[in-house]
Amino acid sequence: LYCLIHFIKSAIFTMKTSVYLILPFISVAWGCIGDGCIHDRMENRFYWISSRAKSEISSAVEQGGPSAYCQSLGLVVTSPGSTLWSRSLELLRMVEESESRFTSRSENNSDNSGGDSDGSSDAESRDPDVLWPARTICHEMKWN
Repeated sequence: LYCLIHFIKSAIFTMKTSVYLILPFISVAWGCIGDGCIHDRMENRFYWISSRAKSEISSAVEQGGPSAYCQSLGLVVTSPGSTLWSRSLELLRMVEESESRFTSRSENNSDNSGGDSDGSSDAESRDPDVLWPARTICHEMKWN
């Protein structure tokens, strides 16, 4: 009986330790979804930028556009010209510069001509800049 009690106590302690080690990473992983997300490490805030969207385009279209998509995620639409807007554009420039260093020219200039048999291309209809010409930026609300 003593061995069984000792085994149960050690198993519970191990599970608690595992949960405490994993818990901090869960909030970061669930903070933002998709290719449109950028994390600002300096302010510990997520931004979602419509021009970067790739994997979430169908969801954004289904929701009714980028603003509705952001609100469905609990993000706030950022006002153009605000300090948050400026910070997100600064982060976007930094991300694009770092991505261009790690992406070969052949990948940047690849031809996405995989269209239907009638010659129309689905790639253009899935381009966020074509779908939403006005850029939408959303941010995670921080409560201090």
